Formats: sequence, structure tokens, C-alpha cells
Amino acid sequence: MTFFSILFALIAEQYKPVEKDHWLRRFLENWLDLAVKNVDTGSEGSGRLACLLAFAPPVIVVLLIHVVLLATQPLLAFLWNVLVVYLFLGFRQFSHPFTAIHEALMERNLDEARRLLSEWQGPGINTDTMTESEVIRLALERGIVGAHRHVFGVIFWFMLPLGPAGVVLYRLADMAAQRWPAQASLSLAQASSKFFYVIDWLPTRLTAIGFAIVGNFEDAIYGWRYHLSKWGNNLEAVILASGAGALGVRLGAPLPEPSSDEALRMAEAGEPPIIDLGLEASVRSLRSAVGLVWRAVILWLVVIAMMTISTWLG
Repeated sequence: MTFFSILFALIAEQYKPVEKDHWLRRFLENWLDLAVKNVDTGSEGSGRLACLLAFAPPVIVVLLIHVVLLATQPLLAFLWNVLVVYLFLGFRQFSHPFTAIHEALMERNLDEARRLLSEWQGPGINTDTMTESEVIRLALERGIVGAHRHVFGVIFWFMLPLGPAGVVLYRLADMAAQRWPAQASLSLAQASSKFFYVIDWLPTRLTAIGFAIVGNFEDAIYGWRYHLSKWGNNLEAVILASGAGALGVRLGAPLPEPSSDEALRMAEAGEPPIIDLGLEASVRSLRSAVGLVWRAVILWLVVIAMMTISTWLG
């Protein structure tokens, strides 16, 4: 059931994508805002309580429906799984702006690509003076992280015993970790970030392994091992370092030059210098990234199919 639920949800999402302004997303955003208004007092305890009250009710409702349908109407349980995964997957939510930026750059319309990137990134970054390479690099980074958050992380939590409830938990925690820091107290923002870090720690590493398998394995592992310091977010750093190595492009800030003392220590210890791998990001890199994500999706589907077949045979 897991394999076909994911497969049918992916197919449905390609034909009828769930847009960013979908009514369900607006409802969940309002639901998260209620926790901020009614529970958040700025204390550490209120931050944890807000997370509990924001995440638990939707997860419990979805889980109860799943259990009841599974016990009474297995076919409806399957359709329920497909519906939940379809609504929360969001593959096209990151692939659509990514593709639009790619098309603008293919037409040599850098101003349009900057505008599209600005809309995608939000108000926190100024794209007006970015070079083509910088636009491509940021689009690649946003696309790689989006692929994990909207596809691979969702698939991982759907495979766990919680099933569709795990999908809701993961997406709610992701939305809260991105939304609350801008509008909630520091304690609530920290609580949501810590919670999402815990539930996303393993999925990020599985995504990174998937990128390494379907891409340049050696460079992906090298980047994962030595390039994490390029990014401030520990979870995103794992995905981006592996994805950059798998694609063979340079992403993130340039590696800082080691101090003279550190260079001397490494030389005495026989440690090789840590270097940036890959080529400068180009328009071709955007197409390569699409191929990398789809190969990783196929890899996950094959693994899930093999697990399903082994369960049937067992």
C-alpha cells in the first residue's frame, strides 16, 4: 500500500499540483498562528506547549481516520493515504519556480530570473545585483533543499508506522520552523527549530546518501564530510554539501583559507588540504539538478517497492 500510495500521489501531483496558496496550506498557517497568539508567552515551557498543541491535534485526527479506515474499509484507507500524501507532497511547489528560473536563463533574461528568484526566496535577500552564476547557485540551493523538504522527507515519514499522520507531523513542523521565528518569541522559535531538527536528522542523511548513490558518489561524500561549514543550518548543510558534490558544482560560500597554525598542523599530521570541488554553477547545472532529483525519487521508489515485495513474500 505504501508504494502505490506514493506512486499515485506523485502522478496526481504532476497532473494537478497543489499550489502554495492552496486552502489547506492557508488553514494550516492560520492554525499555527493560533498557537502563537494563544499559548506563546515567551517562556521556555510555553514554547514546548505551543508545539504540542499545534502539532498533536491534526496528527491525531489524521491517524484516527487512518486506523478506523484500515480496520473497516482498506480501500478507503488506501485512498486516504493517497489524498494525504498528495496534499502534503508539494513537488511542484519547488519545481515550478525552479523551472521558471531555468527557462528565463535559457532565454538570456537575467532580470526576469532575478525577479523570479526574489519571489521564491522571499524578502530576506536582494537579487537586484546578482550575477548569473549567483542566481543559479541560489536557485540550486533552494531547489535541493526544497526537494528534500517536499519530497524525500515526506516519503520517509510516510513509511513509518504513523503513515499519513507522519506526513502531517513533518510538514507542520517544517512550516512552524520556517514561520515562527519571524512572528513568535525566541523560546517558541527555538522549540520549533529543535523539534524539526530531531525529526529531520535521519531523513536529511538518507536524502544525502540518495544523492551520493545517483550522482558523483566520491565528491558527494567528500562534500558531506568536509564542506558542512559553508552553511549555517546544520540540516541543510548535509543536503547541500552532498547535493553539490553529486552534481559536481560549487555551492555555498568559498571555503576559508586555513590559518598558518592550522596549515602547519595539517602538514605535520599528513592531512590533505580541504579544497572546493566541482565547477562553477552554470545553466546546465540546473538541468542536471532536475535529473539528480528524479533519479533519487526513482531510487526511493525502487527501494520501497522491494520492501513491499519482500513483505508480501514474507
